[in-house]
Amino acid sequence: MTTLIKKFRSARKFGLITPVFTLSISLVASHTAQAQQAASSQPGYLNWYPKSLLTEDELAATPEFCSGSYRLSEIPALSDERIEVEADSSTREKNGDTQFSGDVEFKQHNRILTGQHASWFPATESGFFSGDVKLRSPLLTLHGEKAELAADGVMTFSTTEYAVPQRHLRGSAETLSSPGDGRFKLENATLTFCEPQSNDWDIAASELEIDQNSGVGTAWNARLRVADVPVMYLPYYRFPVGDQRTTGFLDPQIAVNGQLQAEDIQLPFYLNIAPNLDATITPHHILDRGLAWEGQLRHKTRLFGDGELNLGYLGEDDLQQQEYDDFNNELPEDATNQKESDERFLINYTQAGRISQHWQHRWQFNKVSDSDYFNDTNPTGPVNRATHLPSSGEIFFDQGNWHFDVLAESFQTIDDSIALRDRPYRRLPELDLSYQPTVLNDWQLEQQLQYTQFSRKDEEEIDFVDQELSGFDALNGRRLLSETALSYPMEWPFGFVTPKAEYRYRNYELLDADETVEANDNIELNSAHGIGRYSLDAGLYFDRDFEWFNSDYQQTLEPRVFWVKSPYLAGQEFIPNFDTAERTVTYATLFTGDRFSGGDRLADLDQVSVGLTSRFIRDDGLEQFRASIGRIYYNEDRRVQLAGSAAGLAELDQESTQATSSTLGEVEWNPSEQLSLYHTLEWDPYEDYAKQRRYGLRFETQQNRMLNIATNTVQEYNETDDRFDITTKQLDWGFFWALNQSWGIVGRQLRDLRSYDSDEARPVSNVLESLAGFEYQNCCWRFQMLYRESTSSDNDREEFSTDKRYGFILSIQLKGLTTLGGGSDALIEDAVTGYSRRNYHDY
Repeated sequence: MTTLIKKFRSARKFGLITPVFTLSISLVASHTAQAQQAASSQPGYLNWYPKSLLTEDELAATPEFCSGSYRLSEIPALSDERIEVEADSSTREKNGDTQFSGDVEFKQHNRILTGQHASWFPATESGFFSGDVKLRSPLLTLHGEKAELAADGVMTFSTTEYAVPQRHLRGSAETLSSPGDGRFKLENATLTFCEPQSNDWDIAASELEIDQNSGVGTAWNARLRVADVPVMYLPYYRFPVGDQRTTGFLDPQIAVNGQLQAEDIQLPFYLNIAPNLDATITPHHILDRGLAWEGQLRHKTRLFGDGELNLGYLGEDDLQQQEYDDFNNELPEDATNQKESDERFLINYTQAGRISQHWQHRWQFNKVSDSDYFNDTNPTGPVNRATHLPSSGEIFFDQGNWHFDVLAESFQTIDDSIALRDRPYRRLPELDLSYQPTVLNDWQLEQQLQYTQFSRKDEEEIDFVDQELSGFDALNGRRLLSETALSYPMEWPFGFVTPKAEYRYRNYELLDADETVEANDNIELNSAHGIGRYSLDAGLYFDRDFEWFNSDYQQTLEPRVFWVKSPYLAGQEFIPNFDTAERTVTYATLFTGDRFSGGDRLADLDQVSVGLTSRFIRDDGLEQFRASIGRIYYNEDRRVQLAGSAAGLAELDQESTQATSSTLGEVEWNPSEQLSLYHTLEWDPYEDYAKQRRYGLRFETQQNRMLNIATNTVQEYNETDDRFDITTKQLDWGFFWALNQSWGIVGRQLRDLRSYDSDEARPVSNVLESLAGFEYQNCCWRFQMLYRESTSSDNDREEFSTDKRYGFILSIQLKGLTTLGGGSDALIEDAVTGYSRRNYHDY
């Protein structure tokens, strides 16, 4: 019979169901409660179904290595707060006590609680369920022997098995109770993400408490078990529930070297300080060096925006001290250049935020104690590892076509082989104002104004040797830059033409001149100069449609001509090079109109760039083939040189007097969306040799199969010996190949193919970097084992050799819970192009 018990609404609003629903939310969020061994082999038990009973859509979403899948309960929801009760029979006593028996079912909203027997006692507002008690909801399925609702509102299930189908999570508990206020407690509980009847791993805890309101879970006497065998014990464990951040230990990381020694051990501890502030403290033990401490502090504020502080500290480096002792022992007793081991540290801070709608700011600070800090300690934080570590602050304004910024920037050079005279200048400050582009009756106007003060140290100790700048190298200065451009772009379906006129102006005030500079009549401490630059950029677009191998194609032919003229401006060699560099030679740079980047050199230009590109585009939009070729034709020698000197203009090199540039070519063929082959070439037409050439292959599929191979060769003509010297010749290949959905292999090697002369510094091995390993995964865990070998980039200039490093990296992912071991995924991602886009299976 069916009975509608209205008094349940007044006796306890969500009396029997709400505590259970609260439990379901908590279990959905929890990653560290625990599951049980095997539930039942009957299909549908805990909403688990084998593959033979899944729909086509469910099968498509289920990996090969899983034997089935959970299915969410679909329960039509009641529209109001009432509780509907169905039972084969019911008996009501005079005092209101009601007994239900035979397929008892309580339903409220979209939750159903069933059992063979149920009792309700209105006097004490309590209830009791027994006989195969089950709870079903879209989020939680629960089976137990009995359930009881106490007068204090606590709902308790006994000998319970549960599953959260949406998260592939299941477990068991001897007792499970909840007072209905977002908190619940499990005793002798388990949790796992493994399939039913497949307990490869689980977490067992004597007592488990979850507080949904605070987002914190705690476990006492917790054990990680593999095949029911405990392998890790934590007397107390605190973990987050849901998306809330929670104070506690994070996943440890361990790296093993070639001698099977623990080379690197990290045990991070997370601190949830405030909703907008957190920190991580990591004890970091480095083999032979000792214990380093690392810290990370992150903040979010309304005014200062997002900020991140990374710190590293190694108080006493045992290995470095031993190396210094060996060095000092070989020196005379009265030597003044003895080495002493100092405290080693790292400071990195980045911050960016928006002050108002148009004003923003960016800041960064980087400092390391010594040049070898990164190689020796391998810090875990996301810090800048460039050769010149920048520290800068910038405030900028953007509105429409206007841009204004104030910048202060300095650098720390961490490569001791770079002399003081070749290190970058500080910019303290740099003011920049630009207005671009504004369209006035199809005319485009661009204007930039910039003021910069450059300075750098004139003396510093580098690699235990004092270096000092003097004369021209010691000059600092102030620079005012103005660049104005006016262009008239014209575009049609068949091509484009863009005439452009520019005026570039520089004003310098050179500082810190010594007597030798002041005595040089060619060097003007206060100077100003400007020059015009004129260009015409034009291109045509031709296309034709054709059919090839039953596919429709469109072929394009795109010739392009770029003429640029700028007269020679004498005397620039007497101005220091504060921030200018030569552009990298590529096909795209043929049409930039300048061979320098930066503001100190106004190149003399009288040249025409010619290029031709052809594309074959398939009817589905795939660019199946593309080829480009081009070169520059010079009408005059290029007299403006990059380097500055008190001696004046140096003799022009051979390349500056040639009538044409190298010929640049690029070819790319895409037989399919998965495969791409490419080649780039820079050919010297005077000596008839390839200055640069690169061949490459990229392959990637949706089945986690990716391969990339590239060779790179750079050579130059040695006029003295009349030969071609190869400066770089490398082969770089890497792959990740899924043999099936469970097994995968990975490999990568960077090999130096260059032949060295007998007196040249060289690495001890042609293999600069290598990586090899495999991966196995099933429905509840994933294992990766990698072997890594690397050669340091710093050559020992006395013995012409470098040290090699070997190591093993192990990673075990307990799906849905955590990962134990070193960052193998991050290592493969850096080594194999496309790995970051692989398909992962996790919960």
